[in-house]
Parts: sequence; structure tokens; C-alpha cells
Amino acid sequence: MSRSNRAFTLLEVMAAVALLGILYTVLARVAIEALRAEGESRRRLEAALIADTKLGDSFTATEGSVVIPPLGHSEITQGDFKVALDVALFQPPVEWGLSDESLGTPQLFASSPGVPGAQALRTVQLTVSWLEGAEERHVSRTIFLVDFESVSGLAAGAEQAPRAPEEGAAPPQLPESALPPSELEAP
Repeated sequence: MSRSNRAFTLLEVMAAVALLGILYTVLARVAIEALRAEGESRRRLEAALIADTKLGDSFTATEGSVVIPPLGHSEITQGDFKVALDVALFQPPVEWGLSDESLGTPQLFASSPGVPGAQALRTVQLTVSWLEGAEERHVSRTIFLVDFESVSGLAAGAEQAPRAPEEGAAPPQLPESALPPSELEAP
């Protein structure tokens, strides 16, 4: 055979088809994974928008003031999403060192109902969850709320309470009219 009449053999054609088959299989798998990731990103974005909207709407009254939610757990369903709201008293981290018994718990963190300012700080966690195939996915938002009415009651109580003198500080001076007469001034 001459060089110009040369053609592909059946073996070369079969090898090229097999190589193209493997390449198309890999490309199809990549395309399917990309579509799946795009769908999950879209659902995650939708859940994040629901969470942000719920946080903005749930705790703001019509006049713009913050509404303090009651303590506890609540759930609602919105379309394919489950929206869970957990409200708890704020627990200071151990690293803050507020658990030392000798220091006592600051009134702002106190949890007893008789203490002014108790339950002023709250941790609010909103979780939006959905099923993605067989797995449950979720988006969470955590915020901290302050009940300013409780804090103002705490501040008013602190202003009225007498302060203990600091160590090494000079004793408070009384006005001259309140001082008893000295021996030289006595009649």
C-alpha cells in the first residue's frame, strides 16, 4: 500500500470511540454535579433570605422598637422549609470568668426573676432547615437581644444604691453644714 491510500484500521477506530465514551462519561458526571451544586446553592440562598427576613420582621414593631420574644422553642413551616426559633437567657462564656463565686454574678446576667435586670440579655437562634435528597440541610442565624426596660430598671436601682468606698480611697467629705462643731467653735 502506498502512503496516500493509507486509512484507519478498525482497531484504531474502536480505541477512539472508547476514549470519547470515557471522556463524555466524565464530562456528564461533572455537569450533573455542577447542576446539583447549583440547586443546593439556590436552596441555601433561599433559606438564608427566609432567615434574614424572619429576623428582621419578628423582632421589630411597627414604630421601630425591638420586640423581646418569650423564652422557649417555636417552629413554623414555610413552603419546603422548617423555621425553628430558640430563645434562651444569655449564658456568658466560661472564658469571661463570671462563674467565680467570690465575684458574684453581675445583675445583668442574673437569672432570678426578683433581680432587676434579670433576663435582660437573650440569645436568639433561628434555624431554617430543608431536605436535600436524603440529608437535612440548614442555615442558622444567632442574634443577641437586650431588654432595655429591664436594663433601665437595673440602672435606676444602681443609681439609688449607696456605693462602697474603693480600697485606698479617701472617705467621702460631708458638706460643712453637716459637720458637727469643733471644740473651738462650741459655745
